[in-house]
Amino acid sequence: MSFFKFTSDAALAGWEKIQADAEQLRAAGNSFAALFGGKAVFTSDGIRESFYGVKFSGAMYVSAELWTKGTSRTGFATWPKSKAPKGLIEEHKALQALWNEQRPKFGVEKGGFFPLIGLDWGTLLFTGITYFRHGDAIYVETSATPEANAGAIEILGSEYDKAKREQQNAKA
Repeated sequence: MSFFKFTSDAALAGWEKIQADAEQLRAAGNSFAALFGGKAVFTSDGIRESFYGVKFSGAMYVSAELWTKGTSRTGFATWPKSKAPKGLIEEHKALQALWNEQRPKFGVEKGGFFPLIGLDWGTLLFTGITYFRHGDAIYVETSATPEANAGAIEILGSEYDKAKREQQNAKA
């Protein structure tokens, strides 16, 4: 693994954009899940984050028969069943309408950020990446090599670890 630091205006602006988009997605997802008395569950594949479903910790909205069964594989997220259960046709139609009209349908596209730091997301699928912002720099740990014109500053692992600790302590 190699460690890099990026301080370019383009990289920092790209970071701010994905953070603002993520905040907007979380607000929309949490607001939507609250309609049902549940918590929002999100999914991410590394380049896109999106709303996934609703997690219930108590009674389910209207009836449990209207919802899919949440599993550990889905983060215990549920969504309306595609077929109405017997005796609940009207409730199912109302739930489907609410779900389809108000569910957050946008996502956070992270794929545009990686070129700003000289990396290709396709390569990152094989090499992996961990990144965070601390102060006026974005710190990256990856086996990939950024393009030469991306403004990457290669750093020691100890500098990366120190910045990560400071960033985590600032969150706490």
